[in-house]
Formats: sequence, C-alpha cells, structure tokens
Amino acid sequence: AAVPHTLSLSKLRSAQSLVLVGMLLMFGVLVFEVARMLRHEYRNEVVVILSAGDRTAQKLGARTTEVFDRVNQATLLVKYLSQKGTLPPLLSLREAGVIADDLVQFVYVADQQGFVIDTTAGLSAANVADEDFFKLHKREADLDVAIAPVWTNPISGAPGIPVTRRLGAGNAFEGLVAATVNPAALSVAYARTEAQGTAIGVLGVDGVFRSRTVDGRLSVGDRADPARLMERAAEVRRTGLPTRSPIDGVSRFLSAVKVDKYPLYAVVAVDAEAAMEGYRETRQQVLTWATVVAAGILLFGGITLAQVKRLDASRQRTRQAQAAFRATMEGSLDAVTILAAHRDAAGVLLDLTVTDCNTLGASLLQLEREQVLGRHLFDLAPSMAGLLPQFEQVIQARQSLQTQVPATEPHLAGRWLHHQWVPLDDGVALITRDVTETRLAEQKLADAARCDALTQLANRRHFEEILEVARARALRSGETMALIYIDLDGFKGINDTFGHAAGDAVLIEVGRRLKGVVRETDTVCRLGGDEFVVLAERAGSESDVCDLCARVVQALMAPHLVAGRGVTATPSVGAAVLAAPETPQALCQRADAAMYQAKTSGKCKYVMAATRAGAVTA
Repeated sequence: AAVPHTLSLSKLRSAQSLVLVGMLLMFGVLVFEVARMLRHEYRNEVVVILSAGDRTAQKLGARTTEVFDRVNQATLLVKYLSQKGTLPPLLSLREAGVIADDLVQFVYVADQQGFVIDTTAGLSAANVADEDFFKLHKREADLDVAIAPVWTNPISGAPGIPVTRRLGAGNAFEGLVAATVNPAALSVAYARTEAQGTAIGVLGVDGVFRSRTVDGRLSVGDRADPARLMERAAEVRRTGLPTRSPIDGVSRFLSAVKVDKYPLYAVVAVDAEAAMEGYRETRQQVLTWATVVAAGILLFGGITLAQVKRLDASRQRTRQAQAAFRATMEGSLDAVTILAAHRDAAGVLLDLTVTDCNTLGASLLQLEREQVLGRHLFDLAPSMAGLLPQFEQVIQARQSLQTQVPATEPHLAGRWLHHQWVPLDDGVALITRDVTETRLAEQKLADAARCDALTQLANRRHFEEILEVARARALRSGETMALIYIDLDGFKGINDTFGHAAGDAVLIEVGRRLKGVVRETDTVCRLGGDEFVVLAERAGSESDVCDLCARVVQALMAPHLVAGRGVTATPSVGAAVLAAPETPQALCQRADAAMYQAKTSGKCKYVMAATRAGAVTA
C-alpha cells in the first residue's frame, strides 16, 4: 500500500513542479509583455508629442518668416523711397496700409548721427547712436538688414524686436530705418492652443530669445545656446527622453527648426510632466493588470483578454493616426502625392507609383483620388517624365529639393507650379503648389520699378537696361540707333510761380506729346526732373533723325494751360547717332553735350552731335 502512495506523492510533486514551472513561465511571459507594452506605449506617446511639437515649430517658423517678410518689405520700400528722394512721412505710409499695424509697433528713420528724424510714434527727440544695431550698420557696409535683440521703448517701456535696414548707397552710411515688431506677434497666438507648461519661442542665432511664451506669459531676452539647443533637440529625438530647460529648470520634450531666410530658430518645448500624464495613467493600468494576473494562474484568461484589448487599442490608435494623417493631407493647401519608386531588375528608376494623395493632388490631374491610386505617375502626367532625374536625386541623396517650373499639361497651360520633393524609403512625397499669382505679383513689382511714377514713362533704370540691349542689336544688324535728349527751358519758373502740382501737370503733358510724335517702336523715358530722352532704333539717316528732332521741338513749343493761363516751356534738344564701337556712356555724353549746346546757343532748337566734325543745328 505504501508504493502507490509514494507514486501518488511523486505525481503530485511532479504536477506541483509543473504548475510552479508553468507559473514561473507565465510570470516571465507576463513580465516580458508588461515591459514591452510599457516601452511601446512610451515610444508611441513620445512620437505623438514630438510630431505635434515639430508641426507647431514648423508653423511657428513659417509664421515668423511671414512676419519678418512683411516687415522687411516695408523697410525695403522706405529705403527705396529714401534713395529716390520721394519718401513721404512714415505716418502716411502707415495710414496707406504699407506698414502692418498688426505686427509693427512703430517705425522710425534715424540719420547718420543716430537722431530720429521721422517716426510713427513719439520718438522724434530720441537718439539711437548708442544702440548696438546702429553701430553694427554704421560699421558694416555690407550688412543690409538685421534683426536685433529685443529693445525697450524709452518712452512707453514696451519691448519690441527691431528690424533695421541700412540707408545709403554703396559704402555711404546715411542712417537707418527701423521697424519694431511686437514680440507677442510671434509666439502668443500659438501658445494659446498648446498644453499647460509648453514653451513657445523664437531664438536668435546670437542666443537671445526674441519672444518666449509659457502659459500665456510672454518674456523676452532669455538666453540659450542655439548650438546646444539643437543638440538637445536631436538627443531628445534619439533617446525619447525629455531635457531640462536651462531657463526655468522644467523637463520638456524639445523641437526646434531653423527659420527660413532669417537667423532665427522656432522652438517648441512641451512640458514632459503634463504631456506624459496619459502615459502614466496607462502605465498604472498595465501594472495593476499585471499584479492581478500574477496573483494566480486562474487569471490567465483575463490576461489574454487584456492583451487582446491592448492590441485592439493599439489598432485603434493606428487607425486614429491614419485618420489624422489623412486629415492633415486633406487639410493642406497644397497638392500632396506619395510616390513609390518603380524600378527594373537592375534597380534603374523607370517610373513612380502613386500610393496615396489628397484630393488636391488628384484634382491637379483632373481625376478622382480612387482613379489615381496604384497608377504610374508618368502615365497620369507624361510631362513629369522629364523630371525623372530630380526624383532619383532626391531618393539617392536623401535631401529635399524645391523647384518652380511652368506647367506643361494642357489643362494647366500658363500656370506656374512650385514642386517640393521630400525623400521617403525608396520613394518621394511630392508637394505641389500653384504659385502663378505670386509670380505675376513679382513681375508686376518688377515692372513698376522700371516705370516713372509721375509720367508713366520708362524711368532711368529702364532706360539704362534697354539702351545696352538696343546698342547690341544695332551693332549686330548695322541699323542706325539715335538718342535724343530733351530739357525744358524755363521749367523752374513754372514750378516757382504756379507750384509743383502745375509743374507735374506740365511734365505729364510733355510725356504725352513726346509719345505722340515718335514711332511706336521708339522708347520715351523720363530721366528725372525736366529731362527726357527718346531712344530711336532703326532711326534711318541723319536727316531722318533731324526730322524727328524738329517734330519734337514743334510739339513741345506749344503753350501749356496752367491755372487758366498759357505758359511755355520750350525744349532744348540734343541728338546723337550711335557710332560703332561707341559705348552707351559715350553716346549719352555726346547727346547730352549737344542738348547743352542747344540750350546755350539760344534754346528752343535742336543740335545734332557730330560723329567726326561739324554739327547740324536747327
């Protein structure tokens, strides 16, 4: 009877051992799974935090570029008007909407001694000669524009970011124009939408924050090492661990990007304590679940169920992430197309397959999204095949590329497209934007810069450009080219007697009359003041040029009606025919000298400059 009992004990002990081993195995599996899940949750949470921080930093960087672009354009206009000698009071520019009130606190112009000579605020008695930005512009002739550290208004005490631009041509220093940007315009709007404790800021490469906002509190002048900050941002991304702020000692997840075109960084630092609250709750739930499972093997089913729930939650997060990605793509103002490389057996890139796109991306091809997915790009847009080297360059170099090209598809004829290639794993994200309106606006500005604002004739800048081109054309073709310089006799008396408005009206009428007597192929320019010039290509013989000069004199001799009275501003005209290989400067000097001769020998006549000897006078 003892043997069966011994066997029963042995079996029992064996079963206990198996149970113990099973429990240990289950516990080991449990510990492994708990650790894996916590790592997974932590990584997911950090990726979400950093992705959100990167997006905010990119938007902040874009906003910062937009702010300083708008301010920069205003200071550039002030410099241009100052150099032209036509700068109106700054208050009139602000009233005209040239100076953005939503961004700029005030604008002022300081002379070369630092005295404020014009301003949109109460600083007319101020002197900025001791300010670092003034000394910097005065010392460095090559420095056109600078973004100085935050400056405190000596009257209002309000902080502002000076955007300063040097005045004067070449090495001549004639002062500066400064536009003071409200620091709150950079970061406060973004900080309102961020989690508690998040720091939003714009940091200069000099290590000084132009704007930093935490929980609605704006601060300026805080310091941080930009190089160390970028290293810490990369370290956070590599390790997934927050870094401690040198400013307030708070641990944060750090994102930072370089601001396009300006020596600034957009910085977003998310408070780790607040951001990881959801993870801590998840971790506590996992540990509680593991404790319950460890209490006994009977909860094995519960463990399985919990794991299924966790996997389901993970799948739900994946679906949510995909939905967020889809919403981001559809919310973009650009056409976004995700492309995978299509290669032959030797690895040569033949085409790209559309794996995803937003509605704008499909509409750019005049198709629905479902009609685009899975198809080859060059079948959808054959003209894109010419960009195959750019696609391969982006994939191989792993560097983004941006270009602006005219659209070649028939339904996009006349449009300009901006393409940005972003490298993916053996593929490219193609981001396309229609920039036609921007191109037209830039061309319109360029045309305006070559037009005299009063008479709407070509100005001196345009004249100098077309003169060189016309000279080269005349030398190639052997055709005659002539310059006719016109100066108005007695024009100063009209200004002094009747005022500048009357003088302006006379100049406009002179331009109109000149346009009426020359050919459509001739160009009439106003060089400045009461000086005009006619550039005549294919002018014919010297006799033909003399006839044209006579018509000019005849047209401008007629009186002008000013204040109900007829006044006369007779012309003195000098003409010169291009003599190869004469330079444009020499040709202008001969025509100008001939005009001066006409003025000193009696006025109201023309003089033809001699190419060899003698002169023809009428």
